[in-house]
Amino acid sequence: MFEEEEPKKHKSIDQDDLSVKEIEEMIIGHQQEIDNLKLLLKKKLQKLELAQDFFKKT
Repeated sequence: MFEEEEPKKHKSIDQDDLSVKEIEEMIIGHQQEIDNLKLLLKKKLQKLELAQDFFKKT
């Protein structure tokens, strides 16, 4: 019924060919992804804590 998404294929990058600007842009992009993942983790931990608190009370 539902097809699973194929994992993103990362192209290998020849790092010697990257310019300073390209490297800086990659760092910014990765930092944004890290920030998004930290936010997602925080939300999931809050939900887990709420669930644990709920089941402790009942």
